[in-house]
Amino acid sequence: MQFATDIPSMGRLTSTTFALFLCVAIAPIAGCQTNKLAQPTVLKSPYLNERVWAVVPFANESGVSEVDGAMVADRFVTEIEQVDGLRCLPLNRTLAAMKSLGMTGVRDLQQASTLMRTLQADGLVLGSVTDWDPYKPLRFGAAIEVISAGEGADRKPVDLKELTMPTAESKAGAATAKLPAEVSQGSRVFDARNHETLTELERYARGRFDPNSALGAQSYETRIDLFTRFGAYVLTRDLLEQEAARLGIALEGGRAEREPQR
Repeated sequence: MQFATDIPSMGRLTSTTFALFLCVAIAPIAGCQTNKLAQPTVLKSPYLNERVWAVVPFANESGVSEVDGAMVADRFVTEIEQVDGLRCLPLNRTLAAMKSLGMTGVRDLQQASTLMRTLQADGLVLGSVTDWDPYKPLRFGAAIEVISAGEGADRKPVDLKELTMPTAESKAGAATAKLPAEVSQGSRVFDARNHETLTELERYARGRFDPNSALGAQSYETRIDLFTRFGAYVLTRDLLEQEAARLGIALEGGRAEREPQR
């Protein structure tokens, strides 16, 4: 009996054919990487030297009781930590410092100054959630500000034994208004039904998802934790652009970000 000889022998396989044959053969076991990974855009700090920021748990002004202000703050910590030229303290460290000071929140500049001195941070990010819908189409809104120590501000670590100012119950007074500080603010609502939001989200997701996963970039439109991270990225960019304008520094490309290298 004579068998068909249409299939080329291994000895006659070209390198290209062999590579394709090998990929098909091992795909059920390990899979083949067919999609090229992309580099995400990276935010850039406007400061000449590296600075340290800290984030306070967000207040909830959305009218939705299920909002987790600590979770939202942690998403901002993640995005700020990835900014070129910025470091962000872990949320747990900020919470521990607030507990040691008797703070349940930051209500005035005096409390902000004390917390920054305790953490030895250069900036303190405060915010509140203004809109929240964790179901498709997702929606997330927030108002934020970063308080930076101004010229002449006391940067010495706080001695808790001698601490007589700011607790969670302290009230802002005349001295509070005189504390040297600089403030940059921003607010946005991100709505997954809005085409501008979706365009911005697509740009952000590029380079931040597994190209071989089932949902791919669409996971950012279905998971509120990822959608919140996207919002944190854009709002952080807004703060950096305001800080650059305040300092009179021109950022690359006019925006607080670097395009990925191709």
